[in-house]
Amino acid sequence: MSDKATQPGLFGAATSGVLADSEIEAEVSGGWLITKDTFDRASLEASGYDVRVGAKGVLGGEGREIDLRSDPIQLSPGAYCGVISQEKVRLPDYILARIGSKRALSYDGVILLTGTVVDPGYEGHLLFGLYNASQRRVQIRQGKKICNIVFERLAKRADKPPPSDPSLKTGNFPDQFIDRMANMDVLPWMQISERVQEIEQITKDILDLKARYDDVLQPIRDLTKNVSSLTQDVTTLTEQTRGIAADVEALNRVTSENGRQISQLTTNLNTLVVGVQGVQERTKSLEEGIKGQIDKISGLSTKLGRLEIGGYILWGVILFLAGIFGRELLNYLSQQAK
Repeated sequence: MSDKATQPGLFGAATSGVLADSEIEAEVSGGWLITKDTFDRASLEASGYDVRVGAKGVLGGEGREIDLRSDPIQLSPGAYCGVISQEKVRLPDYILARIGSKRALSYDGVILLTGTVVDPGYEGHLLFGLYNASQRRVQIRQGKKICNIVFERLAKRADKPPPSDPSLKTGNFPDQFIDRMANMDVLPWMQISERVQEIEQITKDILDLKARYDDVLQPIRDLTKNVSSLTQDVTTLTEQTRGIAADVEALNRVTSENGRQISQLTTNLNTLVVGVQGVQERTKSLEEGIKGQIDKISGLSTKLGRLEIGGYILWGVILFLAGIFGRELLNYLSQQAK
């Protein structure tokens, strides 16, 4: 048997997608999907295959392997166990397997704990965890259908090789898994019941919180409307602020021009002050000259006054003498007339 499967080509019968029962059987006949010695045609379905519990199991909290061919696992409420599949999977690098749980298993209250995809190229048995979430003991026997797998052909081959474990290739538990199962704390059913009650109380609190939230929601809606109105007001105010900013900018330009003119006026005033100071100095000098002239005129006035008085006296003397002379002349003429 070749280790490299031949994927159908462009003109082959198969394309990418989920494999039907006939395609699964054809692949099994070619040594792929499930090895012939572990394949059971009774587990084949229209588009999948039911995987069964194998010969080995391990109970959580003990780490002791159990031979399921002779004794089933007694899975108590809240207990956990691990099992290996009866089937050995051998996938080519262009087919993957999708895992889905069986309804019959969930009806028993058992939860399947596993991944959902088996990568292309994987070879080995499948490892599953089972958790009993019911309130009664459940028996896990060899051959019990545990899950369903669907095979899906890819459009191209996978490049990355899948993880593999030598123990699972031979149908044995990996050592690390046994160690983890031995150190696992199994939760008793009483504690599970308490946890369920806690969950129920939390659910009730959440419902109460939801009711309170509904009461608070209306004021929040009103506040949202107010915020929307406030947003519109802020938008209007922003537009007005932009207009004011434009006015302020124009005012700044006017202020700048006024400042320039005031600076020029200040310079002119300084020049004028300097001129006034020069005029004041010249005026002071002129005042001093006028004062000197006034003093001279005052002296002349005094002299003229003195001359005027002397003239008056002279005229008085002349008039007096003229009076005497006239009287004498009149006397003389009178005498001559006689």
